[in-house]
Amino acid sequence: MKLLGAALAAACLQWPSCGEPPRLLSLAASYELRQGRQIPVLGLGASRALPGTETEDAVRWALDMGYRMIDTAASAENEASVGKAMRDSGVARGEIFLTTKLNSTDHGFDSTHLALRRSLGQLRVDYVDLYLIQSPVAGKLIETWDAVVELRKMGLARAVGVSNFGLAHLEALETHGRELPEVNQVELHPLNWKERQPLLEWCRQRGILVQAYGSLFGSQPELLEQESLIGLAGAKAKTPGQVLLRWGLQMGFQLIPKSGKRERIKENSEIFDFELSAEELAELQALPGKLSGRSLAAPVHLGDMSKGNRYKELVEPNPVVDPLDEETDQLEQEREMRTEL
Repeated sequence: MKLLGAALAAACLQWPSCGEPPRLLSLAASYELRQGRQIPVLGLGASRALPGTETEDAVRWALDMGYRMIDTAASAENEASVGKAMRDSGVARGEIFLTTKLNSTDHGFDSTHLALRRSLGQLRVDYVDLYLIQSPVAGKLIETWDAVVELRKMGLARAVGVSNFGLAHLEALETHGRELPEVNQVELHPLNWKERQPLLEWCRQRGILVQAYGSLFGSQPELLEQESLIGLAGAKAKTPGQVLLRWGLQMGFQLIPKSGKRERIKENSEIFDFELSAEELAELQALPGKLSGRSLAAPVHLGDMSKGNRYKELVEPNPVVDPLDEETDQLEQEREMRTEL
């Protein structure tokens, strides 16, 4: 079932309630991004999983269960493990929507180019389906965004977006005539939804899909024990976490819940066989407590805005380098040098 993200948002994000919920029937459902690519409505968040077995198991389990979207980040230092699990899964690369993110330490035009190439080498893929600027805190926003857009034109990323961008950051891109992101990934759940309505509405009007992380009150799991949430979950024969994910789904958000546990990954996928009424959505949005999440108010620093005026066509834009091959080449070179001596 294919759903147009902007159209769904226009139908759903009518606050304070969504009205008739969309009928998203399975993990095969997807949103269409502004430039036409499809992104699954639910994916696995892997950006907090430890490199090695923890990441590999989580990604493999998710793909075995039918997930077709994996979200990670260079800062997680687990891209090699994500790539290995994808290759070992038996699922064709073209069937997996893969997201990674630019680390804040790599902001800047040339460093952004190098950073994505490093990520591709770690993942051992020719491209990512979505490349996000992970945070605006390191500044150089337009300079970095210009590089990200150029990387998409080169085919190294099929779609591009941002994460943790507030209104001021997005408006800076628009004011300076840049194309807008296709995705903005931010922390979203019933406890901080109201304060972020202006941002959500701005994105909706411009066809920017909102991708929600932190849906399960990750930093304060005790909030899942609220009586009203438990009661609503019991009435639906679901867990509190499933109810919160269904809330996000009906709000029109793309979801990437994080987990390294097989049972939880499966549980998070079982949100397509029930619906929340308008009254139940409103009940969730009235939950007491505050979990404001990461601030979206970082200062706006534009960087060098002249570098985006050029676009280099590369003959081989993305040589995928196996770190083991690099090490082998280095050893062979050292042997040749010793032989010559």
